[in-house]
Amino acid sequence: MKRWIIVLTVFVTLVLSSCGGTSEGITVWIPGDEVEYGFYFDALESFKAALESEGRAFDYVIEQQPWGDYWVKLPLEVKNGRGPDLFLTHWAYDENLRGITGELDLTAAELSRFEVTDLYPGEHGQPVYIPTTFVSKVMFVNRDLAPNFDVAAAATWEGLWDELAQLVPGSQSPTALPEGVVPFQWSFHMLYDLRYDAGLTFTNENGALQIDATGFEYLASLETAGISQYIERSSPESELNNATAAVIYGEPWMEFWASDQVKDAIEAFPVPGSATTRALELSFGINTNVDDERFELLNEFVKYMLLDRRVNAAIVRGSSGTPNLKGLQVEYRPGSAGHANQASDHARLLTPPEAFEDLISRMLEDWEGLGGTKPAAEVLADAATAALAVDLSGLMVMEDRFR
Repeated sequence: MKRWIIVLTVFVTLVLSSCGGTSEGITVWIPGDEVEYGFYFDALESFKAALESEGRAFDYVIEQQPWGDYWVKLPLEVKNGRGPDLFLTHWAYDENLRGITGELDLTAAELSRFEVTDLYPGEHGQPVYIPTTFVSKVMFVNRDLAPNFDVAAAATWEGLWDELAQLVPGSQSPTALPEGVVPFQWSFHMLYDLRYDAGLTFTNENGALQIDATGFEYLASLETAGISQYIERSSPESELNNATAAVIYGEPWMEFWASDQVKDAIEAFPVPGSATTRALELSFGINTNVDDERFELLNEFVKYMLLDRRVNAAIVRGSSGTPNLKGLQVEYRPGSAGHANQASDHARLLTPPEAFEDLISRMLEDWEGLGGTKPAAEVLADAATAALAVDLSGLMVMEDRFR
């Protein structure tokens, strides 16, 4: 699965270094299968220049780790007294990271400059990391495939359905797609949006799972109508890049990775309905094993990254996001993923634990109306049993924000 962002094309090795990456320098881990996150290299270089202007030294080495290994290898290394001094975090892996991440030292005045700081507290209540950007799901339409698709009409789920119905291959519609191209590619996160749009949550006030057929039945009706033929855990970026789906429910970062075949044809617009999900992304954590002197330096860098408006804006723009830093303005062109993200004022912050996402994904795979083999009642019963082994407390806290 590719994540965000702009490729740092100048550097093509897996290890980027400054001043030789000496044993006295800072080691930074960033996940990814390609050299990504150019804005973080810029942030480190900017911080280095700021310290050198004061006569202070700052040496560092960035070690890029394969995405598939990163989230398992990182906590094991730290728990064994090793690992990097500084590492990139991700909301989906918070359960693995929070116990190995030191609490940040920010004043109340500094904390007050952010929209959200309380989602990732450490043992003493201070945040272990503060995300830089909000990232909502967005929709993409390929204008080469669907030149007449009405984005304004697709502002509701019913309107989206009507627009997609005009694209079904083999229909009598003059805008029907050719065989081999599907009208719509969705991912399992859309189930969250459908339930929240219906005014429902996944947990009750006691933290127990409450789930019914709402959302699943809607997705099953999409399958029956031939609107979509895919049910998959991975992102739908391949359908976007290969122009095999006219409309995509996806991630803003997909815009940066779009193939030459489609990059000039895609237009982004907000997810329909009254609610969509929003995640907090892109921040750094500090290894709990570092000594006090090194922690002070790393904490200084994290504050610089979070509070310097130029540095922060580059990170936000590189994710097509909206800033967590209050008052920071980031401009995007109309039709871009960033513009669609900014227009998603109906977005609700939701960062469900990975185990819960696995549970929802299995439900979608098993549901008979979605190509599985189990009837709805059996799938719901299985989910209720499986949920007993899932910690839903984090999900409940976020759902309590908008319950």
